[in-house]
Amino acid sequence: CPTNPDSITVLLVDVTDPMTLAQKQDFRNQLDRLTAQIPRHGKLVITKVDPVSEKLLSPIVTRCNPGVGADTSNLDGNPAKLDRLHKEKFIAPIQDAYDQILVASGADRSPILESIQSINLTELASDPRSDIRKKLVVASDLLQHTDSLSFYQTLPAAEQLIDSQSFSRVRTDLRGVEVELWMLQRGDSTRSQPRALPDLWEKMIRAQGGELMRVY
Repeated sequence: CPTNPDSITVLLVDVTDPMTLAQKQDFRNQLDRLTAQIPRHGKLVITKVDPVSEKLLSPIVTRCNPGVGADTSNLDGNPAKLDRLHKEKFIAPIQDAYDQILVASGADRSPILESIQSINLTELASDPRSDIRKKLVVASDLLQHTDSLSFYQTLPAAEQLIDSQSFSRVRTDLRGVEVELWMLQRGDSTRSQPRALPDLWEKMIRAQGGELMRVY
């Protein structure tokens, strides 16, 4: 990657339970779509939700888009070589990471907010430039579940949650960051994932300075 990429996109994946075949294909389609949106010299970071009490998250894969043949010409470049680099150095490593990304953790905790804080500190907030596009995509059932903060039984009221000490410990500075949520539907979604769940996330993101662009 260049020292100063033209954009930074982070995909944070939270897979606690195995996906269905349809979910896996849909995720693959969405990831292909996201990959295709990375501009030339843009950076894509993919990581998974994990406890961060002892160390910050490490990406599964980090790649920058070198561009495609159409970005240059035979007069000032080598289109065939650029197409080959794009396929071998950008697309192939991401495709190779599919299986690792989709392995269910089986964990009894889902520290989603802590993971967002971690990856924001190491990838997004660590770049002080305000003139580049920064994007965070969270693929998850959106059910935060730790000892200090859990959405499993009942959803907290947004205002009460945002003012709580538990939230203050996991909040992070998302100013200038566009956020997408890919909500993985659970088998008991009518009970565990009410409409209030993405609404709650929108308010949490806004409270941290981010802008929710899409819920899928």
